[in-house]
Amino acid sequence: MRCLVYEYLLASKRRTLRTAREFLPVFSNFVVRNLLDRSFRAVSTRTEFAKNTVGKPTKNISLALRSNAGIRNAKEKLKSPWLKNLMMEEMPIVETITILGGEVIGTAILVFIGCMSCVGSMGVSPPIAQISLGFGFAVMVAIQSVGHISGAHINPSITMATLILGHKSLPMSGLYIFSQCLGATFGYGLLKMITPSGYLHGGDPEAAAAFCMTDVHPSMNLAQGLLAEVIATGILVFFACGAWDPRNERNTDSVSIRFCFCVTVLCFIFIPYTGCCLNPARTIGPAIWNGYWRNHWRCRNVNVTWSYDHDSSEKS
Repeated sequence: MRCLVYEYLLASKRRTLRTAREFLPVFSNFVVRNLLDRSFRAVSTRTEFAKNTVGKPTKNISLALRSNAGIRNAKEKLKSPWLKNLMMEEMPIVETITILGGEVIGTAILVFIGCMSCVGSMGVSPPIAQISLGFGFAVMVAIQSVGHISGAHINPSITMATLILGHKSLPMSGLYIFSQCLGATFGYGLLKMITPSGYLHGGDPEAAAAFCMTDVHPSMNLAQGLLAEVIATGILVFFACGAWDPRNERNTDSVSIRFCFCVTVLCFIFIPYTGCCLNPARTIGPAIWNGYWRNHWRCRNVNVTWSYDHDSSEKS
């Protein structure tokens, strides 16, 4: 029995060796032919390229290998000068009216919800956390509502940043800022309309004129308040520029929630110092209705703010 098993295994081994001897030459010939064919093709391609480029200036083709959106934007700016885009922006009238209407509605939503969170005359004294979250969620609602229509700037500081970056023309930026101020005035008017007379204050009826206004803390001087607003507005605009950067296009999901948390954090920090303006349009609405202009902050560009003291102007 053992001899039979041994003879069977020996015969199987001989058949395997015979098959391998027959297969290996065929496989090796196939591999060699394939490698030679590829080498010949590569040499032919290089030869053709050399013939076509003889006597011609060489070109740097490294840019073609990069599909970065930033490079595409740079090429577009080279084709159309920035100064030309600064003064003119081609857009149909209907689309322009729609965009400006979106800014009016978005800023009205911001002021209406944000200032309503500051009301302290309805039996609830709003803490800083409530006010901060109120303005943060108001920004989120506004961006989610009109962001696809106008970009939801709802802030002249953001609009000035788009102007500097070349995304908006100078006339269109002016219309944006006018629409934002108009929307803030309209939003605060709605809040006054639904609030009983004499109840629109933060808990102190005597300070009703300063309700939802941004005022510098009495212990701070003008330079400290100015620096605080410059830092706060600069952080917000820097955050917006990061969201617009083409290199960050993969991280722009839930942008409304991101701005919500950014505004909330800034309000948490800067409300005790200056009231945390961040947005001259949202402050000018209550100022127009209340006639309160003391230490009124107005942002003119990305990091520049100033104050107008109404009391000192009356004395002079």
